[in-house]
Amino acid sequence: MNKKQFFKSWKLWQKIAFISGVALFIILLLIFLAIWVIFPLVFMNSISVQRFFIFFNFQDPKNPEFNNPQKYGMTGVVNFYITTKDLIDGSLVSIGAWLLLQENQIQSTKIAGQDDKTASEIIRNTKSPIAIYLHGVGCNRIKPKETYEVLRKHFLVISLDHRGYGDSGPDKPPTELGIVGDTSQVFQWIRALTDNDIYVWGHSLGTALSTHSVKRLKEQSIVPSGLILESPFTTMREEIPATSLGKIFSWMPWFTATVLNPIEKNGFQFKTTTNILDVDCPIMVMHAQDDNVIPYTLGEKVYHVASTERKIPDQGNVTFHLFGRLGYGHVGITSDPNVPKYIDEFIGFCKDQHKRRG
Repeated sequence: MNKKQFFKSWKLWQKIAFISGVALFIILLLIFLAIWVIFPLVFMNSISVQRFFIFFNFQDPKNPEFNNPQKYGMTGVVNFYITTKDLIDGSLVSIGAWLLLQENQIQSTKIAGQDDKTASEIIRNTKSPIAIYLHGVGCNRIKPKETYEVLRKHFLVISLDHRGYGDSGPDKPPTELGIVGDTSQVFQWIRALTDNDIYVWGHSLGTALSTHSVKRLKEQSIVPSGLILESPFTTMREEIPATSLGKIFSWMPWFTATVLNPIEKNGFQFKTTTNILDVDCPIMVMHAQDDNVIPYTLGEKVYHVASTERKIPDQGNVTFHLFGRLGYGHVGITSDPNVPKYIDEFIGFCKDQHKRRG
């Protein structure tokens, strides 16, 4: 190659490099605009997108067979449905539920069928205290099997799928007020069948829904025996920055305007630290320090508000259990060997509270 050809080739490569650099810059700019500008704008203006990221109502496990609990290694379980009435438009909503017998009743209780009649009969005849369980996002009522094993040592468990989850209200998009209305009606349905103690246990998003439901029940002069909050958060506004979505976008100057404000404006509020002020029963809060979904500091704040801004002991005492970095993360707290003792102690507190009220 002579000198002239070399310079010609070099200029060609320079031109190619320049064009490639410009093209790469444009591609990166478009990616940046799509992720950090266009998506926030879409999120800000779409309730459906906001709802998806808030409720994340995927099926886990997939292709669930709710009428076949044995497939998932569960015995003493009744699958049934409760019809509730939507508080906004008055339409009927079918809520899927599992009744899980208390562990010491599994062998002695005959399950006649998988329906509401069977569930009603069992609730009417049981002497067990009852726990209504509200799960978090990204699952259905089959998923929390390990938690059920712990709860069943103490309670007969009624586990609900929120509308829009599992096979509950498939034509009803999940909303905070809608789920709260469903849950409070399920509580009243159970109360009409038995005078036994009824507790409400929520995990993750279920803690906010549980707390709000208990507040709504108070408005109807109904008070549960106790409220258990496993891995709670304060408000959705404070929780969002800790989520996967929040960690990606929270550095943006327009994060508040495009993410936080629209969520609150459209009713995705989940203000536990406000609703808990109207909880008139004992409360137990549990959180793990290595929770990578909801920071344990939010659980501490829920405990602080509940214990300092409510009238103690009239509204019920508050217990807080903080678990160290033991690998429990967001979903493993109930595997701690001390949890059964904590539950027994809490039940004792609740019974004492009931005696004081006469």
